Amino acid sequence: MGILTDYFAAPDDTRAATAAASGPDTPDPMTSQPAFATVELKGIDPFVVLGTLTSLLTDRPYAEVTADARHGSLVATAGDEGPWVVSVTDTLVRALAGATPAALDDVAVRWAATEELEGSDPAGLADALHRLSALCVRADDAGHRLYCWTSL
Repeated sequence: MGILTDYFAAPDDTRAATAAASGPDTPDPMTSQPAFATVELKGIDPFVVLGTLTSLLTDRPYAEVTADARHGSLVATAGDEGPWVVSVTDTLVRALAGATPAALDDVAVRWAATEELEGSDPAGLADALHRLSALCVRADDAGHRLYCWTSL
């Protein structure tokens, strides 16, 4: 089945942690609207695959990227077997929010050629990057951070 990943924006770690049990796209009982702006990206894990993406977008070594304290840092869990909420680095949010559509298309081709995404369709990855970039723009504009809800 693989890993399920929903990326979402929240004002802070405490608010993001509320998504652990029910997921970020569960409707808020007061408004019936999703609790968080969310982008579903099946199989795009917040650890290795997002680390590689950050490295490609920022021209920084993978080891430097993954040394960031917010790279895949556990924010909350619903139990030993998940789901989990982890943080996404502000560096990646800024890089995606500031990237042009052409730059996203270019990095999608390079990203598809990586070991982790071997055989992936660059056009599908470009679409994912455009959706994630739009979420990053909204998060950045609101002063929010990015998180990933992950389940097996």
